[in-house]
Amino acid sequence: MSVPSSARPPVTSHVALSMRDVNVFLPTSTGEIQILRDITFDVGRGSVLALAGESGSGKSTAMLAALRLLPSGARITGEVTANGERIDLLDAAGLRRFRASAARVIFQDPWSSLHPMHSLGDQLIESARSADRGLTKAAARSLAEETLQRVGISDPAARMQSYPHQVSGGQLQRVVIAMALVASPSILVCDEPTTALDVTTQEQILDLLRELKETLGLTILIATHDLDVISGLADDLVIMYGGTVVERGPVHDVLERPTHPYTWALLQSSPDHRPGERLRPIEGRPPALDDLPPGCAFAPRCGSAEEICRTTPARLLQIDRGRATACTRVQAQSGISEVEAAA
Repeated sequence: MSVPSSARPPVTSHVALSMRDVNVFLPTSTGEIQILRDITFDVGRGSVLALAGESGSGKSTAMLAALRLLPSGARITGEVTANGERIDLLDAAGLRRFRASAARVIFQDPWSSLHPMHSLGDQLIESARSADRGLTKAAARSLAEETLQRVGISDPAARMQSYPHQVSGGQLQRVVIAMALVASPSILVCDEPTTALDVTTQEQILDLLRELKETLGLTILIATHDLDVISGLADDLVIMYGGTVVERGPVHDVLERPTHPYTWALLQSSPDHRPGERLRPIEGRPPALDDLPPGCAFAPRCGSAEEICRTTPARLLQIDRGRATACTRVQAQSGISEVEAAA
């Protein structure tokens, strides 16, 4: 079923990227497996939205689904709108144009994002010219050097001559960010861009993303498994579990007053969120997407689960202005019914 209307705000001019009731199915030898269910959220223009959850929660898949970058054979339903354009209706040529100019992706492993046999300069120039703005090679080179300077690379002209294996991980991630920026995108999609980096470099990359958001007005969608990583970067937060959204709202509201037991459990297991306190690991394992329980997917691991949680499918409903949760127990305690939420 689709998300109730109250949890599906209308797409406005203030929204840069919108997903509505997006489902993803992957083929297997025994038939299709649904790996995303009714994903619905908006990313405000010039804001940062973070998707968070454990490995396998579906956060990276949701981002790639928005750009239609899933493996061949994947089936996607639902609506995706970017800058007022229905991305899900574009043909192959339209998708190439969209990915080359309007939206760029930064993956978590910078080494796999670059060709080892080509210089960084050649790859930056190719990225700049792929945006189809009529740049000459000389103009693209100048833009590449200027962009390397912007992302904190010293002596960019010399760095253009380097190859990926000659650059540290932190510097290489800056280069990958520069490769995205040379296309002047309005949307930057970041798939756990700090995971492969040490703690100090992680903070430097996050500081860079904050600066780019402020100076360039970029809209950023970022996936992470660490809530504390994005507490000072994101404006809004979407928590995912079992291939669906279980909580959504302004980042500080969600972190300070979580409404879904899974969000609370993530925070209790974070050393940064509980400094000096004993951590509380989440018992059990995430569910197999082809064998989800009949009720809430988190119920088997939830210490607060009641019978209604185990038997009634959880639905994402609005519980407060800007807040939505898929916790059946919280909805019942708040006196919210699906009919009232959809009114």
